[in-house]
Amino acid sequence: MKKQFNRMKQLANQTVGRAEKTEVLSEDLLQIERRLDTVRSVCHHSHKRLVACFQGQHGTDAERRHAFNLL
Repeated sequence: MKKQFNRMKQLANQTVGRAEKTEVLSEDLLQIERRLDTVRSVCHHSHKRLVACFQGQHGTDAERRHAFNLL
């Protein structure tokens, strides 16, 4: 994954370096942006879940089942 990210970054730098501001984004750059949007979304959701987990808001499935069985 790190290799792919570095390759995308390299392609983006090459494309941006040659492109003018008025030029329409190339298909490669649009594909990279779509991939980065997906990665950003996954990171955002993972971060939210990790923070909630560390704060103890959500127990594990086993803990929930155990608590439910005690009722």
